[in-house]
Amino acid sequence: MKEVPNNHNIELEIRAEISPKKFGELLGRLGKMRKATARVRRLSVMFLGEIGEEKIDLRVRIDSNGNVEIVIKKGNFHSADRVEVSQKIIKDEFIGLVRILSVFGFKGKITERENFIYKLTNRITVTLVRTGSIGYLEIEKMSTPRKLRSDKKELIYLAKQLNLNLIKNRKEFDDLCNRLSKKYDLSFTGSKKEMTKLKELLSKY
Repeated sequence: MKEVPNNHNIELEIRAEISPKKFGELLGRLGKMRKATARVRRLSVMFLGEIGEEKIDLRVRIDSNGNVEIVIKKGNFHSADRVEVSQKIIKDEFIGLVRILSVFGFKGKITERENFIYKLTNRITVTLVRTGSIGYLEIEKMSTPRKLRSDKKELIYLAKQLNLNLIKNRKEFDDLCNRLSKKYDLSFTGSKKEMTKLKELLSKY
């Protein structure tokens, strides 16, 4: 579970796609600001759908350091201010939770990413994410409705310092997600064949 007060449940997040050349430059710049907190591989099963009028993003994920959690995000998938709640689980619960969540009939996919995570001051986290030839960066901070505007200004200021071209709208966000899905991610419906593949991937974590 994220180490923040209970009322800090809005995940404020801005994103930018990063070219392979820019990726290396950012690793260098961020390394001068703060030593990477972690460099991990992460396996996730994501389910995207709706409950009523709410967009829901459900994830079960594990990283190469053995951290396992279930995450629920509520809000438009491209939004910078979704409500997020997470809970740590154990690896033995991973497959069972995936089976349960697949019953919702949401659009599912299996993803693997390499993450370079930097914990900066004032509870800001910068994560450089890479899979194959596609890279992107996320700047995030857990916020509250009262602090949302000032916190967002803080994140945008940092993005300008890093000379980032932020993803501006849903179209740009969807384009990035679609390219990732087409080139690297695996569709997941909970079938026996897909579950066997998931167990194979999970055994490497």
